[in-house]
Amino acid sequence: MTAGNKQTVDPVTRQLIRGSLRAARLECELLIERTAMSAFIREKKDYQVNFLDRNGHELYGDTMGSDMVGCVWETYPVKTMAPGDLYWYNDPYLSKGSVTHTPDMTFLAPVFFEGEAVAYCHSFAHFWDLGGSRPGSIGPANTEIFHDGTLVPPIKIIDQGKLNDEAYRIILRNSRYPDLLEGDTRALMAAARRAQERLLEMFSRFGKKTTLAALDADQADTATMVREKSLELIPQGSFSVRDYMDHAGVSDRWYSYHVKLNRDKDEVTLDATESDDQADGSINFLASDGALAAYFGQYFHQYDPSLLPNHGLLAAIDDVQLRQGSILQPNFPAALGCRAHTFTKLKSSVRALLAEATNGQVMAGSAVYVIAYWRMKDKGGDWLLCTDGIAVGHGARPFADGLDAIYSRHNENYPGEFMEMEYPLRMERYAIAKDSGGPGLHRGGCGIIRDIRILADEGTFGLRVENNIFPTWGVAGGMGGGTSKVIINPGTPGEREIRAFSDDNLWYKGRFSPGLHRWWRRLG
Repeated sequence: MTAGNKQTVDPVTRQLIRGSLRAARLECELLIERTAMSAFIREKKDYQVNFLDRNGHELYGDTMGSDMVGCVWETYPVKTMAPGDLYWYNDPYLSKGSVTHTPDMTFLAPVFFEGEAVAYCHSFAHFWDLGGSRPGSIGPANTEIFHDGTLVPPIKIIDQGKLNDEAYRIILRNSRYPDLLEGDTRALMAAARRAQERLLEMFSRFGKKTTLAALDADQADTATMVREKSLELIPQGSFSVRDYMDHAGVSDRWYSYHVKLNRDKDEVTLDATESDDQADGSINFLASDGALAAYFGQYFHQYDPSLLPNHGLLAAIDDVQLRQGSILQPNFPAALGCRAHTFTKLKSSVRALLAEATNGQVMAGSAVYVIAYWRMKDKGGDWLLCTDGIAVGHGARPFADGLDAIYSRHNENYPGEFMEMEYPLRMERYAIAKDSGGPGLHRGGCGIIRDIRILADEGTFGLRVENNIFPTWGVAGGMGGGTSKVIINPGTPGEREIRAFSDDNLWYKGRFSPGLHRWWRRLG
């Protein structure tokens, strides 16, 4: 509860308001899933809806500590906003890392009640193609953000209910698949509008003062729990970890980041200033001010998941130090497209720090999920794009084996049937890689093997696979997982292993046989 809102709300009403937020988020996310057009949103479910308070702090969602409203306020102060407005952006640098790469488009809608902006609704998804150097926009070989696709600064795409058609047509024109982009953006806009409606219903039902007080109290409760767990589990002293990235995309240099966790009395801080300088390729991660603190808060949230994940998660850490020009705080216009490799490893390193601090009472390291993409010419001469994210094994837990074949967060693998219906591909094997997790009292989760035959006559194949040089790590004497590999034409005279972080692997009918690509993920 904030100092400016001392009203006490009874537990039943608070629970009803929490339930309203949960139901609204579920409804709006299902709306996106059922109306979006691209496979990455519709099938893989790379989308989310979040609710923010009038200060831009998260009420409920998964923004990872990012400030989703600040960059909009810089151009459109709250006093200029009106009911029916909708704002759109994807610029990682202008948003100070709230958006982490260009395909992640954000729509922000203010919620007005009794003449005041009382909250904000935020819809987000990964879009299929926004122009840039290649279909799908991002790729290992990109060296600047302009290669990653169209940059959209915060714009008012809907002004009091009226679409800004001129700006909309410019953005659609810069996509190789404008119909998909239009369908997806309209789905996100509709979700933001529905979220507005549901929050207005909540404020109308419970009243402004009661609702605001309950939401403030929820943030305070989450902050209190997370803070108590932070001080309980992190002892006095310093703990550090350095991890390396397998590839930079345009070079074979092994870039690394370094994070130091320090507790001095009741002050808990993080220092990442000893991380390497920014990479020449696209693995840079522009960490927002709250990102690293939120990673710790998300871990501590498991101790009481009845509390809403909100701005209170940031209370785990008092201060985070980053260095401008480093791989975690690159200078414009460094490429950011493949930043998932870095931030996924970074999340795992948060657990490594806690493993040191707690004598191994945390989950072991998990692998970075795989992204593969085929750009294929169909029989009509049009170019098809299939971008597939592939699950991996997760680290062993203190009480059980790790989970097998799990994607990142809420995302899902494409079903084989879907890929074969939509694209000239045939999935000939999709299996658990037996005994591929790290050995120990509790074993790491198993990765997967996917054999996919390409049926198209012409195209390119690219992939982003991490942990094929530097494997995951074990805890308390347990061993790390194995490494990964990618093989073309396995079991034939033309069998060969290709670079696990590469793009534009070409094939032509008559020059190469139809390709069979195999992913072997021995990670966990």
